Amino acid sequence: MLKAIKRFFGDRPSGQEAKKRMQFVLMHDRLDLTPDMMEALKNDILTVLSRYMEIDTDTIKVDFEQGKEYTALVSNVQVKRVHRRTECTR
Repeated sequence: MLKAIKRFFGDRPSGQEAKKRMQFVLMHDRLDLTPDMMEALKNDILTVLSRYMEIDTDTIKVDFEQGKEYTALVSNVQVKRVHRRTECTR
């Protein structure tokens, strides 16, 4: 029973999860990125990557990671295959 509850609510205490969500919201506020801008950024990344490789467009994740002295753009894209040089278009 306890396993089912943990699976439903997650292993992390809700306070930690809330803190993580709040940090995410604050970071986006500081960067002044609207949801539309995030979606446009994601689409631009997909467009560029698609020139060079076949990617799984349903699994892309674009996010920001905050460090003490930096903010990094992190994207996770599943690559199906890399195009041969003759197939690349610009």
